[in-house]
Amino acid sequence: MNTDLLVVGGGIAGVTAAVEAAEAGREVVLVEKEHWLGGRVLQMHKYFPKLCPPVCGLEINFRRIRQNPRIKVLTGAKPTRIEGNPGDITVNIHVEPCYVKENFTSSGGREKDCPVEVSDRFNFGMNTTKGFRLPNELA
Repeated sequence: MNTDLLVVGGGIAGVTAAVEAAEAGREVVLVEKEHWLGGRVLQMHKYFPKLCPPVCGLEINFRRIRQNPRIKVLTGAKPTRIEGNPGDITVNIHVEPCYVKENFTSSGGREKDCPVEVSDRFNFGMNTTKGFRLPNELA
């Protein structure tokens, strides 16, 4: 795909950069290594400067992403090769599938039915969780 701008990282800064660029008329691809957007802000109780919960600001930006056809979001994705010159860059992006088994996808499976327990990366590995789950309420 061709795009004006590639934003790597779907935390609050990357999401904001992608939304603002798209609303200014640019075609944007937003790449995030996790299978959800929001980054570390989702792990906070409240964030600066308004001291509101993460869902407050992120939910607004997620709505702006969904409403803007100029933004393409790739989650579970990482750039693997970058080459070219300023203004003419080619990037290869590897996208991981978002399923435990092919017949157990995010649209067809249920968290309680997953037999696999994994370290909970969202909670810094302090507990385990199902291998198939929504890691946070905005995922």
